[in-house]
Amino acid sequence: MTDTPKLNRLAMAALCVMSLIGAGYVDYVTGFDLVFSAIYLVPSCMCAWFFGRRAVALISIASATVSWNMDSGHPYSNPSIQYWNAFSCFLVSFFGGLMLFRLKQILAERKQINSDLKNAMEELKRSTEEITKLQQGLQVVCAWTQRIKVGDQWMSPDEFLSSQLHLKITHGISPEGRQKFVDESKLGSVLR
Repeated sequence: MTDTPKLNRLAMAALCVMSLIGAGYVDYVTGFDLVFSAIYLVPSCMCAWFFGRRAVALISIASATVSWNMDSGHPYSNPSIQYWNAFSCFLVSFFGGLMLFRLKQILAERKQINSDLKNAMEELKRSTEEITKLQQGLQVVCAWTQRIKVGDQWMSPDEFLSSQLHLKITHGISPEGRQKFVDESKLGSVLR
């Protein structure tokens, strides 16, 4: 639903009811020769935009009832024609309103996606600027401890990668490291 204040929602509800009355009047004035189901789309679409699916269902039922009443007293060749006209008015109002409600949802989803995309682009720009700054700067690495100087602070390569480049890191073992470990393990077992 929308975040409109209660007074605005009441005004919109009144406007929907007034448009239904207006649609009924237009249907009455045009007479029995014209089936004017499309005019009932106005209150249905207003309800879809401002209130949602339940309101569309209610106003569609009301539209069908008004249409049926506007047809009352007309001698049709078959009495079921009056019911068919009211039912077709309900269908036009209901499905027209539902389509507009779905369109409003799609527009809201698109707006959210665009906002998320904008935020992601800003984050990418910020990250790219940080990486460019790091690439252009001279990185000082301690020859003995392999720690990296960032400002006035010395940090391990792991800390540097995670804090400066925002990388998620884990540990494994390289083939050389594995061989060194095996060799040291053998040497340790021989010395025991």
